[in-house]
Amino acid sequence: MKHPFFRILFGALLLFFSLGGVAWAQEESSSEDTIETGVEAESEENESRHVLSILLAHDHVQRGVKDGIRSWITLPSFMMAYNYEITERFAVGLAGDIIIEQFELEIGEGESARITERSYPIALVATATYRLFNHLGVLAGGGFEYAKEDTFGLIRMGFEPFLKISPHVDLLLNLSYDIKINAYDNWNLGFGVAVKL
Repeated sequence: MKHPFFRILFGALLLFFSLGGVAWAQEESSSEDTIETGVEAESEENESRHVLSILLAHDHVQRGVKDGIRSWITLPSFMMAYNYEITERFAVGLAGDIIIEQFELEIGEGESARITERSYPIALVATATYRLFNHLGVLAGGGFEYAKEDTFGLIRMGFEPFLKISPHVDLLLNLSYDIKINAYDNWNLGFGVAVKL
């Protein structure tokens, strides 16, 4: 593991899952020890359903071009999302991210392949998230990626494991895959926080 990003990622995953075990054990013991009253049920109903997430991420592009040679490239990005929780397990929202670098990539196959540049592309995606388990959400959505050179439609699918550190704050990972229609694909790995407003 020569690259520092992978060391940080490994450390974050280790911390995430070790703290997750503690949080799961606390949730199970507290749910067994408490009896829900009318006051507790009322406070749950009044709880905010608006969630704002901010993440630092890396986009991984297989069809990148460096010095005229096709190679796998990793690009830093910021991600931000707003979600509205319709139910305890289902939310809809809007996600946006920006790659904070200019890069070149190859689009097309064979003789029709061409190299194009992307300048700080911004993606905007409408998403739906479903919590499979207490600490894992699955998301899917669609939108577009805009850069001054061209705009592509996109489809996003992914997973968001999260760890509740307070009633209003979660730590979360985002692992998602973007299909840029008639262009290129990339996958994203992000780490950040989600706050109930």
